[in-house]
Amino acid sequence: MFSSKMLFAPKRTYTQLDYAMHMPKAYVERVKRIIPRKIYDNRFGAPPVIRYHLLPEDYIPSTEGRPWEHQVFTKIIQKESRYHSKLLNAKYHDIKYNTIKKISDEEWTIFPGDTVQIMVGKHKGKSGVVLKVLREANAVFVDGLHTKLVTEMENLERYGLKKMFKWAESALDASKEEVMLVDPQEKEPCTAKWVLNEAKTEWIRVSDKSGVEIPLPNQAKVTYEYISAKDYIEVEGKDTTSDIALKRTYTPKLCLVEQEIMDELGIKEDRKPKQTFWY
Repeated sequence: MFSSKMLFAPKRTYTQLDYAMHMPKAYVERVKRIIPRKIYDNRFGAPPVIRYHLLPEDYIPSTEGRPWEHQVFTKIIQKESRYHSKLLNAKYHDIKYNTIKKISDEEWTIFPGDTVQIMVGKHKGKSGVVLKVLREANAVFVDGLHTKLVTEMENLERYGLKKMFKWAESALDASKEEVMLVDPQEKEPCTAKWVLNEAKTEWIRVSDKSGVEIPLPNQAKVTYEYISAKDYIEVEGKDTTSDIALKRTYTPKLCLVEQEIMDELGIKEDRKPKQTFWY
């Protein structure tokens, strides 16, 4: 009874809204370099020894961008090389544990395209539109606000050129309320929460101050693959249609994969495996 209620309950689709929602998890972990490099197993009952590219507890989310972006990925590779050089030289490696307490996806309320107000810094009290969000670092970037001067291109002096600077948005920590949503009715900063609508069919954002719904902007649904899911065009020959992908073609059998392959190829095995013992 409980499982049937959970099955038909409204899904929290907002938890998956992210620009990188279609990025494969295996690819993201490989770029973060937190996958095992070598696993030494079959140690006569002892637990396996795992050697990582970079220790998972040593990975710290960057507020400069996503892990596959060039600048962030370069720093991850440099950290990985330092880690392995210390292992080879039998030196102590100081693990910098991640101290960022990530806001859960169920409680996250700020998305790209939202109107927010900055609560700290030189632009305190100003309102703007969210440009980018990095959930794993609780980072929010507001278009044209909370900026800092950074070099646009490095090592230009060696070519006889002057340094080039530009204004770049800095990260604001949503967990510390450095940036807050603007109430559409009161026009003041507020916090929000997710509640079910009157029909109990969909989760909506509601302001804690006035109780007014804060609708999701269209920019929150933009991903690497499309601007709008309705306008996505499948490429013939490259994209597998949903009808084919969801078609059930596998029939489970009470046998091993090897035995199933042998049956399909017509291979018969009459030999009996020898009895084995574990000491």
